[in-house]
Amino acid sequence: MKLLILRHGKAFDADHRRWPDDSQRPLTEAGKKRLVKSTPAIKALAPKNARVISSPYTRAIQTAEIVCNEAGWDAPEIDERLSAHFGPEESLDLLRSLPVSGNYIIVGHDPTFSFLPAYLIGANRLGATSLKTGAVARIDTGIAPPAQGSGTLVALIQPKILAR
Repeated sequence: MKLLILRHGKAFDADHRRWPDDSQRPLTEAGKKRLVKSTPAIKALAPKNARVISSPYTRAIQTAEIVCNEAGWDAPEIDERLSAHFGPEESLDLLRSLPVSGNYIIVGHDPTFSFLPAYLIGANRLGATSLKTGAVARIDTGIAPPAQGSGTLVALIQPKILAR
């Protein structure tokens, strides 16, 4: 499995008056623009013929749609297991349900998305792969189902570098 883990772009700060349901909180205009600028680097890093799967949260869907549109990829699929209120086990449950010979891009949230690369590469400290908003990590797991320590970190790129 070749996997790109993409944390959603810069969203508005949580504000229960504007978005009583935090899952509806959108990207900022600056966050959208940075994703457009970052997409060529994301596309170059992404595995070929990748299936894009997103959290159902607005900011993740917007991120996935922007990247898919800019890269010329098919529309993203939505999977509840990538929701912000779930942890790494739910993300792993999703990954384990996918064919290991596939190429995937998953779009979601922290803290799960900073823990997931570390978990997959067997890092001793789970925060070892911190992903800022709009950052990506590329993990390859070979032909075995994803498990702790089964992956190789190919790249971890923060958003300021992606947008250059």
